[in-house]
Amino acid sequence: MQRKGFTLIELLVVIAIIAILAAILFPVFARAREKARQTSCLSNVKQLVLGAQMYSQDYDEEVMPCYVVGTGYWNNLIEPYVKNTQIFRCPSNQTAYSGYGHNHCNLGYRSSISLGKIAYPAETILLCDTGLITNPNDPPGAWREDGSGAWYGRWPNNGTWYVSDPRRAVPRHNGVCNTGFLDGHAKAMQMDALVSQTHGQPGCLWDIY
Repeated sequence: MQRKGFTLIELLVVIAIIAILAAILFPVFARAREKARQTSCLSNVKQLVLGAQMYSQDYDEEVMPCYVVGTGYWNNLIEPYVKNTQIFRCPSNQTAYSGYGHNHCNLGYRSSISLGKIAYPAETILLCDTGLITNPNDPPGAWREDGSGAWYGRWPNNGTWYVSDPRRAVPRHNGVCNTGFLDGHAKAMQMDALVSQTHGQPGCLWDIY
């Protein structure tokens, strides 16, 4: 009996099916990989805000400032407590030394504020995924960063800097932003929940009162 091989049409059909399956599955795999990086990033943020709490305990309940003259940015202040420089890098932005920005325009840049003056520490942002936004006029959920990272983040009450130097919270992980709060907890947040409330409103997560 003569063996029959595959015809060209059959091979093309198989190749087309494989291509279709790949087109369907690759985005799923990409989202799964990003989810794993998001989990690792959230762990970084959690360690950083806990380190900031330890800093506050050693400095008379003062919130860790963004910058200190002669010492530098907050990473130098917190490093003795976290003892790990790798956690300053977000797994989804390995090109930047810092993937996280300090809420400096409300918690202090070269000065600090007492924790006792913070009305709702569990609802006040200390750090979050931050970067230099390349499309600052688009809706927050569509913000994209240039990859350079940032040690600080801007908020609308930060005057003209909000526009001229748009280092802001970014939806780096499948549309969500990992965020750390003054009470030491961290969670992934949708951009609408993160930035929808304007300065001075009760729901604003960046204000201190």
